[in-house]
Formats: sequence, C-alpha cells, structure tokens
Amino acid sequence: MALGLLPRYFWCVLTGVHMEPALTRDEIFVVDDSQAIRDRVCQHLSRLGCEPVPLESGEACLAWLEQRVPALVLMDLRMEGMQGDEACRRVKAHPAAQGLPVVMLTGASAPHEVMLCSRAGADDFLPKPVELEALTAKVLAVRAAREHARQGPPPGLGVLLVEGSRSMGSFLGGALEHEGFHVLYARHGVEAEALVVAHASRLDGLVVDVSRSFAFQDGLALARRLRQLLPRKPLVLVAGVEEPTDVHTRARELIGQPLLERRLLAQDALVARVLERLAPGSATVRAAERVPLFSVVEFATRCGPTLTGFSSDASPEALFVRTLTPARAGARLALRVTLAGQRQASSVEALVAWSNPLRRGSSFQAPAGMGLRLERVDTALAAQFQRFVPRALGFSLALPSRLSTF
Repeated sequence: MALGLLPRYFWCVLTGVHMEPALTRDEIFVVDDSQAIRDRVCQHLSRLGCEPVPLESGEACLAWLEQRVPALVLMDLRMEGMQGDEACRRVKAHPAAQGLPVVMLTGASAPHEVMLCSRAGADDFLPKPVELEALTAKVLAVRAAREHARQGPPPGLGVLLVEGSRSMGSFLGGALEHEGFHVLYARHGVEAEALVVAHASRLDGLVVDVSRSFAFQDGLALARRLRQLLPRKPLVLVAGVEEPTDVHTRARELIGQPLLERRLLAQDALVARVLERLAPGSATVRAAERVPLFSVVEFATRCGPTLTGFSSDASPEALFVRTLTPARAGARLALRVTLAGQRQASSVEALVAWSNPLRRGSSFQAPAGMGLRLERVDTALAAQFQRFVPRALGFSLALPSRLSTF
C-alpha cells in the first residue's frame, strides 16, 4: 500500500466514515530518552504531515508545555530522571493542557506497567517496539477529534446532569458516561438553563437533583423551567436526601413518575431506574455484579492493525475499554485480554455496544473508548470472573443476560 494512502485507509477502517482527515501539521511532543526511538517516531510523524518535537526527558516536555500546547504527547514510561508516569501526571494537571491527550510508550504490555500509565491519567498506550500502523491510527484519531467535537454526541446519548451535590453528580455522571452517554454537568440553575439553550438540539434527556441541598433555589422550580425549554425530552428527578411528602407530590405531577430517592435504592438499582427512564427498552452494557480487574486489551478491526487499550472496569458480561481508537458500534471483535496477575492473555469475542472517539473541545464529557458486550470468554478468564464475583450473587456464565448497570 502506498504511504500516501495510509491516513485515509486507517481512518475508514477505524471509524467507518469515508472521509479524509484534514492534513494539518499537528504538533506532537515525542518524549523518550532513546534518540533512536525519537528519530524513528519523528520520521514517521513527519511523513503523516505532523510536526514532531523530539524531547529527551519529562522535564523538557514540561518546559516546552509552558510555551506551547501540542495536539498530542507521546511519552515513554521508563526514562532517566523523571519517570514518564510522573511527567504524564504533571502534564494532565497543567492548566494550559486541559484535554491534551497523552499516549504512553511502554517497553512491555504487562498489566502492571500499563496500570502505571492509567493511574497517571494517560489516555492510551503503545507497546515498544512501536508498530507504525498502530501509531498512525492513534495520530489520526487525535487529528479527527475536533471534527467529532463539532458533530456532538451520537443521537440519543446527550444528557444534562444538574448536580445537587458533588457525590451525586460524580456517582450518576460516572455511571452515565460508562454506559456510553455524553454528559453536560451543571452546578447551579443559571448554568443549567444556559446549557439547555446552547445545546438544546443535542440533548436527549435531563437528570435533575432536586435535593434540598440545593442552596440556590427550589430544585423542582428549576426542573419545571427546564421541562418548558425541552418539553419532549425525558426528565428524571432524583434526590440524595429524604424529601417531604409535598416534594414527592409535586415531582409526580411534573413528570408523571415517582421521585427517585438515593437513600431508598441500592446504587445499581438507582442507576438502572435512571437509565430506564432516559432510554426505555435500551440494552445497557454494565452487569450488576461489577468486577474491578485491571486488564490490557489488544484488538484488531477487519483488515486493520492490532490496536491497544486498557480497562479498569470489567464484569462477567461487559468490558469498558479506554482507547483513542475504538472500533465502531456494532462491530464484532476478537480480543486478547491480559488481567493483572496473569501471564498469558485470554481470548474473548465481543460486540461493540457503543463507541466514543476522542472529542477535543466538546462541552459534553464522555470517556474515549468503547463498551463491549462479552459473547464468548475462554475458561481462564471465566474462572477469574467466578473468583471475584461473590457466590451469594449466584453468578453463572450459563445464566441468561441480566439488565446491566454501572
């Protein structure tokens, strides 16, 4: 295949959209203490139309970041002086680098190595020696991020969450994001109304915390105004504390459904109720018995390169994979999954339930990656799931699928 055709080829394979990304000269920091690796990666980036900036240390990367913000940072994990995970952590905390994607380069794809990258806030990783096809795919995903931001969330997945408290917002927002929803967060009524006006065409539902912990005003009054602005969109009312009878009565009059009180529902049950009201009849990804196992994931699309991602959330029925290069929704993938503590990868067949490419500059928050429904798991991985799921839940791989929550 001619080198000039590589960008378009991988773009079509990864996204299913037949369009050519703009060949802008995106600046990319290449941070590695090996000159041979820097030279090889920089040469390839130049051929892709990028402007590589070779840097030999984490300290140099941070110094350059004071002057300019690149489109992407490629960071070696193991370097002399400041380690790559610490440099990544500082890049992510830099006020000028909000949303700047960082891809770590690791000498091994062992879960404990990749876990360091994940905990530092990295968006993805590439094992060494770096496969140029996989590097191309990651770069093109970053290049396309601005276009994805302009397109907004996929139909049916845009949600406004008005937070009554940080704990409620973090809990429900995280659950919605890991179900594939794209979330706008509002901290008070004025912000909520402004977001509805600005993004009305992209919003598909609203979740409002009407708890009395709202210091600024009556949460139900705010919910009523939002209903007037978006009369045909699902409106879900929740409360983090016990509410008096009149609040429950007014909530039912407004939406025709009971107010959801967090104190009366287990976390999984509350999320399930919210999802049922936002998207009735939809099949969600999360399984009720969530198994937090860090894993490294390798996958390949048809006629495409082997790509990488990582997951810190799995279940017997689902897997959320963080990656800048997710396969498109509806695709079936053959995966190699290596759990922390495992020496050999397990084979998994999965269906992509939802896919979210990187969206730089979007007001909506959603993790770049994909939610997978597991269709076939080899015996080694199944045994790990059996081990980490409490027996009291009665889990069996032979049982039919259950409604999933986060």
